Amino acid sequence: MQLHTFDQIDSTNAEAKRIGQQMDTFKQPQVFIANHQTGGYGRLSRNFYSPKDTGLYMSFLIPTMYTKFNPGLLTTMTAVASAEIIEKFFSVKLYIKWVNDLILNNRKVGGILAEAITNPRTNQITGVVIGIGVNLNTQKFPDDIKQIAVSLSDQVDSQNQTDFVSEFIINFFKHLNTYQTADFMKQYREKSSVIGKQVRVQFQNQTVTGMVSNIDNEGALILKTNQQELKITSGEIVHVRPTNG
Repeated sequence: MQLHTFDQIDSTNAEAKRIGQQMDTFKQPQVFIANHQTGGYGRLSRNFYSPKDTGLYMSFLIPTMYTKFNPGLLTTMTAVASAEIIEKFFSVKLYIKWVNDLILNNRKVGGILAEAITNPRTNQITGVVIGIGVNLNTQKFPDDIKQIAVSLSDQVDSQNQTDFVSEFIINFFKHLNTYQTADFMKQYREKSSVIGKQVRVQFQNQTVTGMVSNIDNEGALILKTNQQELKITSGEIVHVRPTNG
């Protein structure tokens, strides 16, 4: 594994993609870690607030030795692997909002983004970048997200971040070795914040409302509407109806 560290960068995902696109093929996984991102982003190119000294901003560049990979399983696996180590180092209980948000006390504490790298000549996928951003001890958030974002801790030096990052990386690669088997999906479902809830989902240029009955072993959302049962492999939950208790 090759490790790249930055005091400041636009985005660890962007840098991982730049490195990956410069090579026709690569066999060695690479990890990119920054102390501060000036252009961090999530799904749909939304900004991800990444102030210095207070967050985990990390991306994994993984070669694909095969022509097919499952982005749904990669994202769900990363969520489980991340939650395991976060809960080990911090006194918190995390949940996962399908498909890529880590939730603490009904607020977003972290996000995950998987992006494919394609060879421009062959149009084959040569690698995948999986980015993770976590608010470790961010004290202040911009006005537009302060009602929906939260940090793991209000103590600036609450944890030994070297040990935390090291175990985070180790646990990610441990799960990566077997992620195609979906052996982690039981944990994912146990941590789901949406199974059994009424939700509104945007996908394929439409919005549907229904109850989440399950998340299958491919990482797809199973949504029951009044008319049908849908299997949604890519999209975004934009609203979860509150429930008593």
